[in-house]
Amino acid sequence: MIFIIVCSILGLIAHGSRKVAWLEWIIRSFILLFACGFALSYGFGGSFDSPYTLAVNGSLSMILFLILFRPFRKMLSRVLTLLDGVVSLRALTGPLRHKMTVWASLVSLKIYQEDSIPHLNGLFCFIVCFGVYLANTNLTSGFSLPGIPLPMMPLPLDQLFSYNGLGLIAVSACGCGLLVSRRFRETFVERLGWRKPTLAQVGIGLGLVVFSFTYDWLWSLFTHAATPGMASQISAYNSGTFSVGGAGGAGVNPENLSAALLLAIATALCAGIGEETLIRGAFQPVLGILPAAFLHGIMHGQFAQAPTLILQVAIWSCCMGIARRFTNTTTTIIGHAGYNLVTTFLFAFNP
Repeated sequence: MIFIIVCSILGLIAHGSRKVAWLEWIIRSFILLFACGFALSYGFGGSFDSPYTLAVNGSLSMILFLILFRPFRKMLSRVLTLLDGVVSLRALTGPLRHKMTVWASLVSLKIYQEDSIPHLNGLFCFIVCFGVYLANTNLTSGFSLPGIPLPMMPLPLDQLFSYNGLGLIAVSACGCGLLVSRRFRETFVERLGWRKPTLAQVGIGLGLVVFSFTYDWLWSLFTHAATPGMASQISAYNSGTFSVGGAGGAGVNPENLSAALLLAIATALCAGIGEETLIRGAFQPVLGILPAAFLHGIMHGQFAQAPTLILQVAIWSCCMGIARRFTNTTTTIIGHAGYNLVTTFLFAFNP
């Protein structure tokens, strides 16, 4: 929550710098401060941190220092624009729908504005968030699943609302300049994509639910075969997290149907709305589909020691990002929330 509050305040300051120029230096000072902090961690953390964590901290320090310079941000913008042109299928839609050349299609939509202080702040928040999660995910261990740590109690509703739900919506809105450079409608409807869905978009959202189940099932065939015991470990995690019958319970009794349904609805709405608003609404237009999708994957901290599952979420999130490009954030919220609703409810009874 502290990180969410800090990012929210920085987002408002970044948008305020458009009118008050000296506020820009608060953003730049924060970036430099974090760059120095990670550098100190890299230089003096040898006795406390693993070589992998030190390497991540060193990389974070260097990247945060580089983004302070416009030439690096300009180069980054070109790379992200080209990458997003490929991932978002513009190389196909441009020539077919708009009679554009392939190259013109790839670079037609600029990703990341190198001269924008709000974009600089968004990039800073993205790098720090991604780096902190990456430091806790040892990719050098290979695509394996050591033990997934079980929570001490069922996932509390206040955590769902503070982290997955309202917290992510708040940081997204502040990062887009709510009441500073944009009004309420401009922030949520035009920038974050909370548009009223058409009947066709509702159908696409429901189709994303079916796609998500199919994708999850196909991926499980690979992961469970490649990593023996994964199914039982994930089941144990789900029973400890989503059971409404007690800590570490294997399920719930039929009389707890209402509790299971409440938890499923809360998870669906908070994660579906919160994560989609942040990933698809706030980050994707600034950094592109692929970076936002991999942040979404690595944000699933319950799988911090399972790189395979992080990759699974990232690829799924990339598909959701493509759907967002052709529709709006509301459509992907329907797909994400619908999938979470059903799966969380089933986890309560059969993890």
